[in-house]
Amino acid sequence: MTDFPVVFGTCLDAEAIWLNKIAAGEHRPVLLSHGGYAIKDGLGPLLDLFKTHDVRTTFFIPGVTAERYPEAVIEIGRRGHEIASHGHGHKSVVGMAPEEERSELEDGIAALERIAGERPRTWRSPSWEFTENTMDLMIAAGVTISANYQDSSRPYRHTRDGEALPVVELPVHWHLADAPYFLYGALPGRIPRPADDAYKVWSEEFTGLYEDRPDAFYHGTLHVQLIGHPGRLQMLDRFIRLIKSHERARFMRCDELAATVA
Repeated sequence: MTDFPVVFGTCLDAEAIWLNKIAAGEHRPVLLSHGGYAIKDGLGPLLDLFKTHDVRTTFFIPGVTAERYPEAVIEIGRRGHEIASHGHGHKSVVGMAPEEERSELEDGIAALERIAGERPRTWRSPSWEFTENTMDLMIAAGVTISANYQDSSRPYRHTRDGEALPVVELPVHWHLADAPYFLYGALPGRIPRPADDAYKVWSEEFTGLYEDRPDAFYHGTLHVQLIGHPGRLQMLDRFIRLIKSHERARFMRCDELAATVA
């Protein structure tokens, strides 16, 4: 009987997402407080929930967040979760000059290495965007695990001209992220949706993948400032219980799953 991997890629963006999503965001303290919630009220209960269920995940952390909250990074690692890079300033690479993109990637990795004491090998681009330079920059920086592409429900190894590259892809999907349901704040047209809306989509997709695609995996994306509210944590608890009721389901960190890909 083949295990069915389940990965939660959890983003600890804190204020970084608002500093680079909204013009002049650094001058809007109330807007920034959306991100501050992740550290003040969201992270502890989320980590406790993962501990209750013996779930180890991968946390994607921008360099600026790590530098601002090093104690949070250390605690996440102490709890047994993988520390992964999410850029430095949480800036989209679209239209970015090659040298700036290189600095964003390398500075983000370096910040986590300084604080966590281990160089991260797993990387998620802010906004899940690449340029024509991104893959080569990743390889040069020693990144071996990408959690960005949305072209499959199965892990795979990247190739170029028929040759295997040293980067395993763990595909993601927008409908399995919490942001489409809960992200708002100075974003036109955004209305927060009930937690049950996310549960319905996530549970339907998990069940479909589990029953119909035995070689696939489930990759959920969480943001601490979004999922870390009490009602949403209750929903996540219910979802984890649903997953654990399936015999073949196995929670894994990104690095643990990538190690199984040839």
